[in-house]
Amino acid sequence: MTAFPPPAALPPPRLVETPEGLRALAAALAAEPALAVDTEANSLFVYRERVCLIQISTPGQDVIIDPLRLPDLAPLRPLFADPRQQKVFHAAEYDLIGLRRDFGFEFANLFDTMVAARTLGWPQTGLAPLLELHFGVKMNKKHQRANWGKRPLTADLLDYARLDTHYLFALQAVLERELAAAGRTEEAQEEFARL
Repeated sequence: MTAFPPPAALPPPRLVETPEGLRALAAALAAEPALAVDTEANSLFVYRERVCLIQISTPGQDVIIDPLRLPDLAPLRPLFADPRQQKVFHAAEYDLIGLRRDFGFEFANLFDTMVAARTLGWPQTGLAPLLELHFGVKMNKKHQRANWGKRPLTADLLDYARLDTHYLFALQAVLERELAAAGRTEEAQEEFARL
């Protein structure tokens, strides 16, 4: 098991809530070979839910994009659709539905850590148990039912939201090794493509 610093020791995530900030972020992210992605929605609090946060991590930073403050998320469109840049999700299906519905995004080159864990037949496929098992990281799920459509966003909420993407690359590496060892990489890739 690889040890990671506890979530409380991480630097704060970067919040992007201006068009200028989003354009600069998209330009910087275009140079990355892979992005870890997640969303938060307000489905528990409204009749018509919407995506209220988009979390993106790279090996060097955690970013939270606030779509409720931004009139246009078009700078992200080419990133998500680029087949050369991998997008890593955990339980991608719900996120993809929301991102397509709210912003018309299309996606290419996905890796879903939950789908990979299921392909391997692991008994635990939730993100929190997987991170605790493989890295000793304990996720506090106290904000799991938060109203993500409410503003302002507190530092506590932002820290919580970023954990859904911060460790995904490390988890992906473990899963890729296990899939290869089990001879199930192609099977998992077929599921990713179906998404």
